[in-house]
Amino acid sequence: VTLFKGYSEPSPGGCKQYTEGFMAPEDGGSTVTTEEPVSSENLRESLKKELEFYFSRENLSKDLYLMSQMDSDQFVPIWTIASMEGIKALTTDIDLILDVLRSSPMVQVDEKGEKVRPNHKRCIIILREVPETTPVEEVESLFKNDNCPKVISVEFAHNNNWYITFQSDTDAQQLLPQIYIFVIKRFIPL
Repeated sequence: VTLFKGYSEPSPGGCKQYTEGFMAPEDGGSTVTTEEPVSSENLRESLKKELEFYFSRENLSKDLYLMSQMDSDQFVPIWTIASMEGIKALTTDIDLILDVLRSSPMVQVDEKGEKVRPNHKRCIIILREVPETTPVEEVESLFKNDNCPKVISVEFAHNNNWYITFQSDTDAQQLLPQIYIFVIKRFIPL
């Protein structure tokens, strides 16, 4: 018995249904295909993972084609996404693709449902005018108290700028006003 994954011929609506099945010998060794449709829930989950991968920071940093398809606001036409091999392998149903995109917090679909863009959060605070000679431990100590969200990393960038990375944009924004007041008092001569 040989296991495989395959796709049925297009339905009258033009969409291919994703199926899983197996080849089984029958009557004298001939083969027939037995296919079972994948549940719509599994298809939606696979489609969501694939779509979110395309718009992940990691992929976008390397995917020159997808980047070239973005307009000045980082939107990509839905049909461009639907024509990508990983998506076409799952479905050609534009309505399903659009529905899955709309349900994902990782992307933003425009009002007309024609374009989509990454929905990356801003979870980095840039501390400016903090001297490069400042020890990392001193900068980290700014964020070590009970009212402060967890810091993921602290690193010196350049030109007296430090990058402070938090788990979420909410954490970073919550701290922003307090940090700047502290930094002004601590590092900037008045």
